[in-house]
Amino acid sequence: LKLSIGSEIINAVQASQEILVWTDAALYALQYVGAPIVWGSQLLADNVSIASQNSAVFAAGVTYWMGLDSFYVYDGRVSVLPCSVKRHVFRDLNSEQREQSFAGSNEAFSEVWWFYPSTGSTTVDKYVVYNYEQNIWYYGNLSRDFWLGQSVFNVPLAVSNGAIFEHENGYDDT
Repeated sequence: LKLSIGSEIINAVQASQEILVWTDAALYALQYVGAPIVWGSQLLADNVSIASQNSAVFAAGVTYWMGLDSFYVYDGRVSVLPCSVKRHVFRDLNSEQREQSFAGSNEAFSEVWWFYPSTGSTTVDKYVVYNYEQNIWYYGNLSRDFWLGQSVFNVPLAVSNGAIFEHENGYDDT
């Protein structure tokens, strides 16, 4: 299966009825179209970017991702996600370390999280959150290396410097 726009595949995410595939210049949807193992591709958008191989997440039936200079959403169509903190995040993002950026979800609170390295940092030390139910953004400082949304466990799990953190469990930030 050939994708005509882009020189490399950056990421793929399982969505509801398709697999979304980002190249370095476009977003495609791959769908199974029939036996024997036949897949079809559809160009969803060109001139879109993705920050890293882990900066997209599927939550509540919608795919969200961090691009090089904007946040995006795919809910049947691709659009730029209006962001009240966009300038703060992208001015502070260490572009040389952006490959470390990653996304996660906290569906119990209708949140999508992105973790990223800030200017001057060589490791992930900041986050930005979009609450899709309330349509609000917030950000802060938090070092995380990995995020696992609620799946097997009742709470999101995150790892930082070898320690495992249960998010949304308890009443403090420890």
